[in-house]
Amino acid sequence: MLYDILFTLDAAGRFCRVAWGSQAAEGLYRELFESWTDSGRLVRSAFALPEGADCGRFIWEENAFHFQYLPAPEGNRYLMLKREDNRPYLLARALDQVTDGVQIYDKNACVVYFNRASRGISRIPSEVSVEGRHLLDLYNLDESISTTMTALQTQAPVIDRVDSFRANDFSTAPIASANTSYPIFREGELLGAVVFEQTAEIVDKNLSKMEATRRALSSFQNKPPKVSFSGYTFGNVIGSCPKLREAVALAQKVAPQDSPILLVGETGTGKEIFAQSIHRASRRRGGKFLAINCAAVPETLIESLLFGTRKGSFTGSEDKAGYFEEASGGTLFLDELNSMSLAMQSKILRVLQEKTFRRVGGSQDLKLDVRVISSCNEDPFKAISENTFRRDLFYRLSTVMIELPPLRDHLEDLEELIRYRLESTAYQFVRGVTRIEPEVYTLLRAYHWPGNVRELFHVLDYAQNVTDSELIAVRHLPPYLLKRQVDPPAPILAIDFSRETLQGLMDDYEKQIIVQALDYCGCNISQTAQTLGILRQSLQYRIRKYGLIF
Repeated sequence: MLYDILFTLDAAGRFCRVAWGSQAAEGLYRELFESWTDSGRLVRSAFALPEGADCGRFIWEENAFHFQYLPAPEGNRYLMLKREDNRPYLLARALDQVTDGVQIYDKNACVVYFNRASRGISRIPSEVSVEGRHLLDLYNLDESISTTMTALQTQAPVIDRVDSFRANDFSTAPIASANTSYPIFREGELLGAVVFEQTAEIVDKNLSKMEATRRALSSFQNKPPKVSFSGYTFGNVIGSCPKLREAVALAQKVAPQDSPILLVGETGTGKEIFAQSIHRASRRRGGKFLAINCAAVPETLIESLLFGTRKGSFTGSEDKAGYFEEASGGTLFLDELNSMSLAMQSKILRVLQEKTFRRVGGSQDLKLDVRVISSCNEDPFKAISENTFRRDLFYRLSTVMIELPPLRDHLEDLEELIRYRLESTAYQFVRGVTRIEPEVYTLLRAYHWPGNVRELFHVLDYAQNVTDSELIAVRHLPPYLLKRQVDPPAPILAIDFSRETLQGLMDDYEKQIIVQALDYCGCNISQTAQTLGILRQSLQYRIRKYGLIF
């Protein structure tokens, strides 16, 4: 196989040298891989390669690679890596979404690609390969009236030629279509041609869709311009369950004061909506509202983001205000504060106690004039007991603590939330769907909603994007949600302790959880790590540990 990266390994499996087969790979990995060869790092500590395999596929840093071992002089081995190129697959799947038939031929009129619509027009089953076959072998037609052959021979476009043809081996009746073909050149050299096919059925479908789009655009243009979003207020808190209304009432009561507030709730329960609403109902509403997600910012950056920097304090630094300084006179929202390191928490505590701070590398004390609202996405007392949340900082920030209920605890608000989301986003879609089938309500009520209201809104957005009717049906819901509804609970099996150890059982269970979480999050590493409540690096370590390939 052609390689992007070629490592030379010694007999012990240490990196000795690296060579490059592509400039793109060298630009991405040169500095890292040369540090591996300089330090003699072991290949098994760097890549999760299948044991005993001389070739195969593996995942590293969210990218798929193909590898192959080959013998090298002096008892060494070569390890060739080829980065998997997903561009052809992405382009093919993108063309499958086009309603017209699309055919691509090389300069000899041999098939390069047919999209899904073209296969449907010619009655070619999806499992039948047509790549490499000549156009005249596939179709029973006269070369002189073939749109593609004419475009290739004349090297000029053929626009809207109407004719009928029969596909050999696949259809018994002639097929009428309007075809347009364009020759494709590179630096003056003819490479091939692309053909767009339209049948009467496709034209009717496109006309209907375009008319619906025209009506939607006309309706949108005749409406008054939508006011740009300027932040949340308590009016954006949807639901009438007692726990939620109690939380709103408490937030409204304490909003005019300057007391620190701690919002406690799972991810997706609306903590930022509450934080912005409190700011807008406070005396500081004329000042800035700034928010920082403590879980999303690397530890090395969060201090400079919060406190600002002084030029010359470190390489590349400049005079720049931090969030404490920018939010002066306003409100600073520290989201998921429990994800911040204990060392950084202690610095936050000192600032709150002293009411002053300095920029990183600075010598001037700056006065603190912000109201701090913070959030915790788990039980703060549990976090304190596990030593991930400083007790003294908790008491400093929780003068008022407001708990937000998870969606599963107020499913009586489900219909109101659904109605609110559909009506507020209908203008973004041509169909403007605001109704759903009763079966959808039943299914959504039975779901446990680990992502809470945020996940519900994502599910509804997905349905609005894929719906092909005037109301949302079960078939329009995300596949993962349907799958999780029908999967039966796993039976509890007897354990043979003569063959199993506790660690082995725990590893098997952890592997199952990670596989399910990856499936649930669509193999998105960052989202999966956040869902599991672990660091991204910890998740990647476990993926390598269990040899997971996805």
